[in-house]
Order: sequence, then C-alpha cells, then structure tokens
Amino acid sequence: MSLLLKINVDDARFNPDVEFPTPHDLAASNGLTRGQKIATLDRWYQSVQRRMAATNEGMPPEGTTDHDTLLLAGINAALAEMSQTMHNAT
Repeated sequence: MSLLLKINVDDARFNPDVEFPTPHDLAASNGLTRGQKIATLDRWYQSVQRRMAATNEGMPPEGTTDHDTLLLAGINAALAEMSQTMHNAT
C-alpha cells in the first residue's frame, strides 16, 4: 500500500529543508515530478554551497559546516540514486 503525504509543493520546491528531513526523503516523495526533484535538489545543493562559501569568507555560520558537508553528500547520493533508478528503467 502506498502512502501519499500532503506537502506544500512551493515549500518542497523552494525550501526543501522545511518539507523534507533529508534529501533522500525528497527523492522518494510522490508529491513532485522527477524533474522537480532534480531541480530542487540542485537548488538545495547550491544554497548549501553558498552558505559554506559565506562562512569561509568570514561571515557568521548559520549552521555547522559538518552538517552542511553531510547534507551535500546526501544531496549527491539522492541525485545518484535517482539517476540509477532512471538508468535501470531503460
């Protein structure tokens, strides 16, 4: 049995950390198309990279860089998993 979760699509696409605890949860969501998931993961990745760059330039950190490093790895893993799933479907 499939469980459908109600999500706020705008938050899911533009503030994914509000709707999803992890990048894997975003990738597994039924509430977004594959293209929306990829674009959202890419935006999430860019946002984390900008935050890390600002921290490296002396701005006060918003979060821990260890958390951000793990988050980037999680985003990359979710994208790779989606790519592998697509490859296996063909």
